[in-house]
Order: sequence, then structure tokens, then C-alpha cells
Amino acid sequence: MKKRIITAIVAVLGAIGIVLLTRINSIALLIPISAFCVISVHELINVIKIKSKMLITTSMCYAALVPFLVAGDEAYYGFFHKSIPVNLHTILLLLTVIYVLTVLHSLIKHYTSVKFETVATLIFGTLGISLGLSLLPAFNAMYYYYPVFSRGDSMFIFIYSMVVCWTFDGGAYFIGSKFGKHKMAPNISPKKSWEGYIGGIVIGEVFTIIYFLLFKTFATAEYQPEMFNVWMIAIISPILATLSIMGDLSASTIKRNFGVKDFGSFFPGHGGILDRFDSVLYVTPIIYVICKVMVMIKS
Repeated sequence: MKKRIITAIVAVLGAIGIVLLTRINSIALLIPISAFCVISVHELINVIKIKSKMLITTSMCYAALVPFLVAGDEAYYGFFHKSIPVNLHTILLLLTVIYVLTVLHSLIKHYTSVKFETVATLIFGTLGISLGLSLLPAFNAMYYYYPVFSRGDSMFIFIYSMVVCWTFDGGAYFIGSKFGKHKMAPNISPKKSWEGYIGGIVIGEVFTIIYFLLFKTFATAEYQPEMFNVWMIAIISPILATLSIMGDLSASTIKRNFGVKDFGSFFPGHGGILDRFDSVLYVTPIIYVICKVMVMIKS
């Protein structure tokens, strides 16, 4: 427990450092996100026991590039002070098609030694990890693409997408450890309980509201959120927390199928990067959809 708490404190300090990078330059934020994608995909590869050097190299290169493509023009406009002459999202689509076809070609070529379910897990995992994590810096650029969002809205949802997952996860862990009796998914994750789920929802709700109020109170005029309010956060936080546990259970299913406890040991006491970000992967796409709906309503 002590190691878990110390790691959590260090991780929070690291997260604050990453947030500060967003105020320096958007490209600086993409570098740690790209590294997280690569390490997470490597953790997945180790768990599902991929041996092909071509599959390993292709998957990790794809994961490294995706954040720089999802970010779009905004990240580079701030660096070059002009728009780049290519559509990065089109390149991302082409890269994704090439990646999937390359992996499937390897399956056909090595059908006697490579199982379909392993390759399917690799494709699903690599796409989910890369695109899910890459939406984090994309949130930070919402104000650039959609004028209805303020710079404060962008930074708020960038941090909020992690806060809502991690406060729920921490609350569910502590409440479940002390009061958990009714198992949620005993064959997938024996430690998860309905008591922990309810406790996580309550704690997550409280902390996300506190986070919003603190952000609103202490943010400078430039970083004041305008599209979000406390009632909206109170409504969507339990929904997002529920989605986050689906991400957690999906990752647990993969670990259970391949007979491992954790994806890695990057965070002592917590597991690998993928163990900490598995819930975020389910939440970021839904937050992105919510933001797009908000844009449609306000436009």
C-alpha cells in the first residue's frame, strides 16, 4: 500500500509537469504521449507474446507516429507560426490502413506459427492504445479548431479526462478493499466488487466537482472554462466512470486470457502504463463525442 501511494504521488507530480508543457509548446506535450503509446504497445506485445520482429517494429512505429498526426495543425502552427501544407488526419487514415494490412499480411504469410486471435488482439490493442491516448493532446487543442471552446475549456477537459478515471479507480480500489463482498466480474477481475464500483462513483463524483471548482477559482482569465459548468460535470462524471471500468475489465480480460497479472512494472505497486491508462482509453473517445455534440449545439 505504501509503495502504491508513493507511486501515485510521483505520478501526479509528473502529470503536473506534463500539463505545464502544454503552456510552453504543444509539440512538447506530444513527446511524452508518444512515449506512453510506444511503451503501452510494447507492454501489450510482451503479454500476448508476439515474437515477430516485423510485427513488433511496425506496431511500435505506428504507436509513436499517431499522436503527432492526431494533434493536427494546431501543434505545429504554434511552432512554425504557419499551417503545414498537408492534411495530417488523411495521413493518419492512410497509415492506419497500411498498418492493418501489413499485420494481416504477416498473419497470412506465417499462418502456421501466428494465431489469428493473437494478431487480432495486437491490432485492436495497438489502435485502441494509440488513438485513445492521442486524444489527450487533441483535447488541449479544441479551442484552436472550435472557437466556441475557450483555451480554458481545452485544458480543463485534457486534465478532466484523467481525473475522472483515476479518482474513480482509486475510490473503487479503497472502498472495494474494505467493504467489497459482491463480486462484479469474478472470472475476469476477482478483486472488483459492486461496493467498490458504487464507492468509486461517489468518490469520483466528489473529486471531479472539486476539481472543476478549483480550476474555475484559480485559473487565470486566459484559462477560464466557458463551455462547462458544475452541473454538466456532475451529470457526465458517473457515466464516464462507468465507461472507465469497462476499459479496465477489457484489459483484465486480455491479461486473464494470457495468464499475467499486470502489463508491466512502470509504476511500482500499480503495474505498467497500460494498467494505469486502460480506463482512459474508453473515456477519451466519449469525451471527444460530447465535445463534438457541444460544438454542433453551439454552432
